[in-house]
Formats: sequence, C-alpha cells, structure tokens
Amino acid sequence: MSGPHVLLTIAVALLVLGVVALPVGIGLLSRARSVRRIQLPARVVSKVGIVAGDVMTVEYPGPDGAPLRAEVFAAFRQGLGATPMFHGYVYVNPDDPTDVKTRPQGKVGPGWTVTIIGIVLLTAGLVVLLVALAGLWIQSIPVVG
Repeated sequence: MSGPHVLLTIAVALLVLGVVALPVGIGLLSRARSVRRIQLPARVVSKVGIVAGDVMTVEYPGPDGAPLRAEVFAAFRQGLGATPMFHGYVYVNPDDPTDVKTRPQGKVGPGWTVTIIGIVLLTAGLVVLLVALAGLWIQSIPVVG
C-alpha cells in the first residue's frame, strides 16, 4: 500500500468516527437540555473551592416542604454576559428532587465534549482526505524521462 492509500484509509476512519460522534454529542446535549427544572430558593450550607469552581452543599425545600440537601458544582464563569456561580437559587428536576443544578439546564459538559470531538474528527478527516486525493492525483501524472 502506498502513502496516499494509507492516508485514504486514515481519512475514511476519521470521517466515520466523526459522523458517529457528532449526532451522539448532539443527542446528549438535547437530552440534558430537555429535563424540566423548577427554580427553588436555596442557601449554601458549606462550600469547598477547587480549581474550576466551588463544590457546595445547598439546602432547598423538598416537595413536601421539608429541607433537602444536595452537593452541587458551580463552575467559575468569567467574561461578558457570564452568569453568577450561585445566586440564591437552585434548579431541581421535579421528577427527581435529588437532581439539582445551579443553572436551569442539565449537565451539558459530556454532550459538548463529544460534539467537539466529532467536529474535530470530521475536520481532520476532510484535511487528510484532501491530502490523500492530492497524493493519488500526483501519482497518476506520467513521468517523462
């Protein structure tokens, strides 16, 4: 197998992986965003700072009015339009009162990670495919000598 054929095989593998990863990531994102959440007042009971944010134990009213506690992670957010890490409310899935977040949407990190990996794989696959096709075209040019 010559160089362009190896590159062509790698390009096809990258494109297939990208085509699989992209819809999986988008599906994870839409599933995380589709969980209905209600906003409830909460107070911080304890907070531990780590590199990317704070791990907090928050207390909020349960379905029967009794206080519930949960650990949540609040990532540091900086820049224009960044929302505060915690502003006195939590967002709870009414079907599972232990599913608590500091933002209205669910856990979107895995979905974004898989989506970005899919985009990178597709882009890399297209670049390698173009290089392989250029190599095949160059090999097809007759050598006069």
